[in-house]
Amino acid sequence: MYPWPLKPFDRAHPVRAYFNDPRIAARSRSFHFGIDISAPNGAAVYAVRPGVVHLQGGRSLAVVDGDAGFGYWHVVPAVRHLKRVSRHQLLGHVEAPWLHVHFTERRGDGYRDPLRPGALSPWQDRTAPKVTRIVLSRNGRALPPGGVAGAVDVIAEAHQTPPLRVPAPWNDLPVTPARIRWRVRHGGRTVRPWHVPIDFSKGLLPQDRFAWVYAPGTRQNRAGKPGLYRFFLAHTWSTGTLPDGQYRIEVEASDLYGNTGSLALPFTLANDL
Repeated sequence: MYPWPLKPFDRAHPVRAYFNDPRIAARSRSFHFGIDISAPNGAAVYAVRPGVVHLQGGRSLAVVDGDAGFGYWHVVPAVRHLKRVSRHQLLGHVEAPWLHVHFTERRGDGYRDPLRPGALSPWQDRTAPKVTRIVLSRNGRALPPGGVAGAVDVIAEAHQTPPLRVPAPWNDLPVTPARIRWRVRHGGRTVRPWHVPIDFSKGLLPQDRFAWVYAPGTRQNRAGKPGLYRFFLAHTWSTGTLPDGQYRIEVEASDLYGNTGSLALPFTLANDL
């Protein structure tokens, strides 16, 4: 457990981007490898743990202690390379025009979510994720749910709202849930049990998984422009494994603190028609 890198250290600050959020720039696609903590330009940034400073690229630095490292990006450093710093020591100031600190935690050879229980503290989240749409798709085109046949992609659109209001122009923008699962029901029976294709809780996903996780149409947040998060729940799901009839796909999104949101899509299988 460690405090916030901004004053007051013992109070939660607004977070405008979450771990594994989509990052899209021109042809580049990647997963967000930390969190973005809102802060005014020029705000002082402090070490959450003691360690040795490693300057990286002029506007970012890491404080490393053993196998643990904490990164601070979009920061004008006020410390020297390889200087040892103490907890709560000044590291630098938020560089304009970023209006945030990109904060990372690295353990061994992998990044971890700073907002997980037992990490950045205090932090509470009582906002429920939302599943806003479920789509059955083939070759990028949505299929009418009234007569589904053959192999289909299953896509869900889902998001969460940060629990603390973020200052403008980054206010009211979505972030990603930690997990998404789905199942198929027929009447009162479960004919395809819960499956969890999206799980951001275990660490940063590799960049080559981006197109497998995020479906076309996904957009990242921009200032004043909400993003859209479209998740592949299944690629080319073979509907022929089930007999024709009426079914219901149920999708549930959850966060790291047990909050959930769900949506159902009734559909009809018609493989033999």
